[in-house]
Amino acid sequence: MKTPKKAWIVCLLLLWGTIDAFANGIHTPTDEESTHQITSTRPDSHAPLGVMGDHAHGAGELMLSYRFMGMAMDGLQDGTDPIPTEEALYAYAMVPLTMQMQMHMFGAMLAPHDRITLMAMTSYRRNFMEMEGAHLHTSGGHDHAVGHLEMESAGLGDLRLSALIPLLNTSNADFLLNAGVSIPTGSITVEGSHGGSEVTVLPYPMQLGSGSFELRPGATFAATHGSWSYGLQTRSAIPLNKNSQDYRLAPTIGSTLWGARRLNDWLSVSLRGSLETWGNITTFTEHTETESHAHEDEHASHDHHSHAAPAGTTQPAYMSPTMDPKLQSGARGSLSVGMNLIFPDRLSGILAGQRFAVEFQMPIYQNLDGPQMPLTWTLIAGWQYAFEVW
Repeated sequence: MKTPKKAWIVCLLLLWGTIDAFANGIHTPTDEESTHQITSTRPDSHAPLGVMGDHAHGAGELMLSYRFMGMAMDGLQDGTDPIPTEEALYAYAMVPLTMQMQMHMFGAMLAPHDRITLMAMTSYRRNFMEMEGAHLHTSGGHDHAVGHLEMESAGLGDLRLSALIPLLNTSNADFLLNAGVSIPTGSITVEGSHGGSEVTVLPYPMQLGSGSFELRPGATFAATHGSWSYGLQTRSAIPLNKNSQDYRLAPTIGSTLWGARRLNDWLSVSLRGSLETWGNITTFTEHTETESHAHEDEHASHDHHSHAAPAGTTQPAYMSPTMDPKLQSGARGSLSVGMNLIFPDRLSGILAGQRFAVEFQMPIYQNLDGPQMPLTWTLIAGWQYAFEVW
């Protein structure tokens, strides 16, 4: 699935129109209106928790953050239509049933100057997938079923480094450029069993990183008006090189638009819409159907848990759609509801100035080059604390 060019045009027009409207009605910051005026006094001065790199800080300010993200996938889908597991097993030796991912994200933002904020984020993630295997067909007819399979992976993800550069900074509006890179610290060679005795590299969704250096450019506009705040962000991830496993992930393009309502000086609620598109994986090592069948025949002679598909069906070059680089693309639109809480500075004690936030997201549209597992929900909860270090 190719990323539609119209999506880029719409995002740019929305971003330019919003900036132009506010540029005509805002003023240049005075000495009292510092870079972090918006980002330190209101619960909704930070974007909903699922938005990264949405604000800059004043010179000498450091912010530490922690986010927990959990997500779940269930079933199979091709395009916008669901696919029964039984139907998919006529084409594949094994197909995914469910997947859960848990991620712990640790971040830091430091502003050496009012005109630049540096950001770093790393993560620890755990993946769990359940799969269903097809019946074994060898000469002589049926053997027992491969049955229900489970696989798991866990470890550090990729390291992300960014520089946030404010281009517009007033008492009620910010426009930031995000110049980011991703360093491949997450493993792409996690191994496990697919149900038999043989240990092999797990499918693409079970790996912990991209394996490639990535450019991560983006832009964010955020503003406040009375008890309301809103913003728009566009972002992308562009892998630069093939990795050690001879493949490269496709570029990802996303945009999100949010609005928030401040209920009082310590609590706000938000609603956010997002759209994301991504492509198929590019491989640099040819995987042919003949090679796949030869591998399966050799494996069957040593292990009676062979993953051959039922006789009389079209056998693809991959045992599972999770292993096929040409079945990874898609587009997704989602809605999220969230809440931001900040403990006012007037409170004494350790909680003063600390932020807590939560956001729950559900997809409202998914178009997948499948069979693929559709996303069912995502939950993010986190903590943020900014303070001056000089």
